[in-house]
Amino acid sequence: MPAQKENPFHKSSYPRVIDWDSILRDILHSWWMVVIAALTTGLIVGGILELRYKPLYRSSATFLIGRSGFSHQEIYDNLTQAETTTKQYAQVVSSSILRGRVCEDLGLPSFDASVNVSVVESTNLMILTVTADSPGKAFLINRSVYKNAKDLMGLFLDNVTMMELEAARIPGGPANALSLRHDMLLAALLGASAMVCLLAYISSLKETIKTPEDINRKVDTPLLGTIYYEKKHGCLRKKHFGKKRRSSALLVSNPMQSFGFLESYRMLSTRVRHALERGNKKVLMVVSISENEGKSTVCANLALSLAQQGKRVILIDCDFRKPSLYKIFETEVSEEADLGTAIREKRLPKFGKIASEQCLYTLFCRQPQMKIWDFKSLQFFNTVLKKLREHADYILIDSSPMAFVSDAEEYVTLADACLLVVRQDLLEASYINDAVDNLEDTGTELLGCVLNGVRRGVIQQAQAQSRYYGSVYGNYSHYRQNIGKKEEQG
Repeated sequence: MPAQKENPFHKSSYPRVIDWDSILRDILHSWWMVVIAALTTGLIVGGILELRYKPLYRSSATFLIGRSGFSHQEIYDNLTQAETTTKQYAQVVSSSILRGRVCEDLGLPSFDASVNVSVVESTNLMILTVTADSPGKAFLINRSVYKNAKDLMGLFLDNVTMMELEAARIPGGPANALSLRHDMLLAALLGASAMVCLLAYISSLKETIKTPEDINRKVDTPLLGTIYYEKKHGCLRKKHFGKKRRSSALLVSNPMQSFGFLESYRMLSTRVRHALERGNKKVLMVVSISENEGKSTVCANLALSLAQQGKRVILIDCDFRKPSLYKIFETEVSEEADLGTAIREKRLPKFGKIASEQCLYTLFCRQPQMKIWDFKSLQFFNTVLKKLREHADYILIDSSPMAFVSDAEEYVTLADACLLVVRQDLLEASYINDAVDNLEDTGTELLGCVLNGVRRGVIQQAQAQSRYYGSVYGNYSHYRQNIGKKEEQG
């Protein structure tokens, strides 16, 4: 029995790489969960603390203790006697006899208070503290303890004096004041921190495509290009009696786009053109697995880039479920020029034209339609494509997402090759590989994939800038110097 071939793209065959930029983006994207966790934790802890809170009130009295007949100076010097007397006083206070007298004196059913006796260090000052659940009870028990304890100590300590320096007072507030605001804020911070850690852990476990290197490690098709994230630039358009700000499409024909954005599409179009020329192919279908991956924008910019290279290009919108190319180019599509209507009526569609490009022609549809691809429609559209091949260098087709409908897999056979658009950190690598297998099963060549909407972190941007302005042009100049030296030697 032959040994089973190991899948090089299986998740256990490549090391796990933690992309901190992607984790940070996931946390920022889920900021509302962090806020909810903080609010929920703070409210729960605040509610529990408030329900369990029992205010306690503390009343204290201070005494000077010593032996009878001693002067104040002698009492102060006799610290050993003061400590001994304080210990004996504490034993009396904690006795059941005294507590019974206090209950009888105040008419209490039970002694529900705590009494503490302490001595101030290096002095003969004693502090009697009573803690109870009400201010009045704490004060009355303190006075009763003082009176009854003095009587009890007089039974076996005749020569002990206790001079009251500071009498007990009714406490004005609880001794254990509830710091509800501080505790709720601390709980909210802990809850937010826990949610951040949970989101970071979940993000690190995702097997999505986060970097261009992940394509080589996880996906069964080569990477043809990387399109980095570009922020849309707003423009003003008059509408009714006011002005409404909107975002222009991300097109290479827009002079507001960055140099890196334009250069990435030039590199992608060059690689796609070389791949098509090697197989003498003309019709390329651009597909994606899910919506919002930028498939239509990539297809439009590829057509523009090829047209800017002097190639005669026809751009066709076959996403009949949700057409968007006419929105990207901001063009009007008449009933006569609508591709869906022309296929349904089995007639040749009327070409559109992009005014800014001399070599770019369009076949767009405007009205969303249900599935129109029956067998006769496929045959008719295939006939149209054969006629269009004679008048164009390249034909680019924008299709429907593969995850929702089967349209792309049905008419991808009409194309010579296809290109898969993958958005950064959107889908699991296993779903992408399943789509790659489905495309390859159709018999149409899959040129590779494009990683779209890649966001770079601060460290990656610094590395990219250093690599672009340093090593690339530095190596190029070094290469030119070496060539010049060889020419001089020759």
